[in-house]
Amino acid sequence: MTLDEIRAYLKAVAERPIEPIPDAVRAALATLKRDAVGSGDQVLAKFLWCYEHSLDAQEHYLCAFRDLKAGEYYAAWCELEQTEIALRALERHKESFWADFRLDFIQTYTAKWQELFPYRLFYSPEFLQAEKICSICRKPVLPRSFCGHRVGEIYDGEACYRIVTKIDLGGVSIVDKPVQKYSVLFLRDDKTGGIRDQYNYALVEYPIKALRGPFDGWEVERTTRRQPHSRFAHVGRNDPCPCDSGKKYKKCCLREAGVLRPHFEYTFEFKPPDDVLLDEVYPTTPRARTNSASRWPTPARPRGGGCSG
Repeated sequence: MTLDEIRAYLKAVAERPIEPIPDAVRAALATLKRDAVGSGDQVLAKFLWCYEHSLDAQEHYLCAFRDLKAGEYYAAWCELEQTEIALRALERHKESFWADFRLDFIQTYTAKWQELFPYRLFYSPEFLQAEKICSICRKPVLPRSFCGHRVGEIYDGEACYRIVTKIDLGGVSIVDKPVQKYSVLFLRDDKTGGIRDQYNYALVEYPIKALRGPFDGWEVERTTRRQPHSRFAHVGRNDPCPCDSGKKYKKCCLREAGVLRPHFEYTFEFKPPDDVLLDEVYPTTPRARTNSASRWPTPARPRGGGCSG
């Protein structure tokens, strides 16, 4: 593949799968980068590195969308994290390719999907870096000894980073703002001894059913709405109020017309498939739905229904 063909492939990310497959593009990029380094063309080698990571970000985002469609939510979460990592490496090297390869869209919607996930607690290992070396020259990194290679810069078509060669484990914490987002806190299934996924994915499931492709735009407006008391018949008068105020139900929302809950109103760029009926979803009950069908205004930007937490 020529460099022009690779650019065309990366620009056509919204039309994939198309030939050649990503592995062929990666192989072509590796060959071109090796030739650029051999000829001393550092500028071209850097661009080729950017193209490699652009392809990674695109493929992880597309994999995340496929996993979401398949209901593999934790797998999708991990792919979104990989997308974020690839984009973070690219950000300091933004050029015209960023918009050409739809990386702006991918960055925006990666964050939007992550915000809808119900994960709130994560494991966070604590390490003491006892020894590390430079990824470019392999020299030890010492407080008063600089090898000349700066973290994040590109040298001979490779990014500079630090390789930790010796670590001491300090401990493990539970945090709500993790550095690594893979370490989601799951419960253990007492019957099987395996992991039990205790999370409610209604806020993620709702929009993914309405989207035809990974580059269809959508928006979500976060508000609150009172839900009928009939949806909380399992809650006793002296139990904590379902609105999460911390008060007893009888001294809080039971006095009102309904229980005040978060509400998410979705707007979709394109009308969902005809076989998808978007009604209101209430994650507080076992997948309860209303009977009112979604309405699609004319002429543009169809609105979906709402999803209340």
